[in-house]
Amino acid sequence: MERFIQQYADKARECCPDLPLRVYPHMLRRTRATNLYQNGVELALVSRILGYAFLDTTRVYAKPSLAMMREAMDSVEAPQTRDEIPLWVGSEEKMAKLCGLR
Repeated sequence: MERFIQQYADKARECCPDLPLRVYPHMLRRTRATNLYQNGVELALVSRILGYAFLDTTRVYAKPSLAMMREAMDSVEAPQTRDEIPLWVGSEEKMAKLCGLR
């Protein structure tokens, strides 16, 4: 199976050059689990989909997206700061890297 996935990855790299050189089945499983979690599927359900007996095993995939972190921070924000304009302008991904979040 790994050999087939690697062959398809090699072909896909022609139009997607950012694809890693080594692609393996677990990478697809991990990516799908992370995407499910980041798109709002509860971690317990992701764990069930993956077939894990323990929720702690699934926590490895529980990487929150920037939107999830923003929503968490906004949920506890003081009312007087809700209308503040951010001090930075530009890419949130770049700011997240600068702050050590990615």
